[in-house]
Amino acid sequence: MQVPPMASAAKIAAATIAAFIVGSVILVTAVLPAEYGIDPLGTGKALGLMELANSAVKTPPQSTAGGDTPAVTIVPAADGTTEDGAPMIKHTFISQPARYKVDSRVIVLAPGEGMEIKYHLPKGGGLIYSWTATDTIAYELHGEPDKNPPNTRIGYYESYDLDRKVGKNQSHGVFIAPSTGIHGWFWENTSTKEVTLNLVSSGYYDWIFQNRNDKETILQPTDPK
Repeated sequence: MQVPPMASAAKIAAATIAAFIVGSVILVTAVLPAEYGIDPLGTGKALGLMELANSAVKTPPQSTAGGDTPAVTIVPAADGTTEDGAPMIKHTFISQPARYKVDSRVIVLAPGEGMEIKYHLPKGGGLIYSWTATDTIAYELHGEPDKNPPNTRIGYYESYDLDRKVGKNQSHGVFIAPSTGIHGWFWENTSTKEVTLNLVSSGYYDWIFQNRNDKETILQPTDPK
């Protein structure tokens, strides 16, 4: 049986380069204009491919936790252009019905003491926060929907961030409420000395929930208005 001759290294390299060139041409002339609205050579417009990208508006992930209306996640997506030719980018913000509030408070935790501060936010409401402590403390960022999902028990809550073992002495970030309800922290001083906690926040909350020494209290923001 005659064995067919093996292709030379030069032929293999030439074929690889040719395939790369063809793939690059297809990417630039067709894929980028149709999928992403990027048309560096103008071929997408000439072939009518730009309309495909402009019509492919992505729908933000929807959540129905707590029985609220959906669409609270920010997922920017291209949606055509304006009359002046500027790209239209949809789903970049979540509109709110009222102005944001500001709150600042200092909390002193005795050794072994724990407490909660949670903010009542609408679904999709943003909370910008920063808390610092004079020592490491255990914590949990969690929330309780105003309306529990079906078939859940009394006392239902959702945990977003948890560290009961190592803990932290500070945390900063932006929180987007997945449901209308109270969302915030439980802190616990696991050390043998007092710890001072400084908490600053701004967001679309209307009141603040505090649970300390098993006493639940409604607090008003310290916003000077």
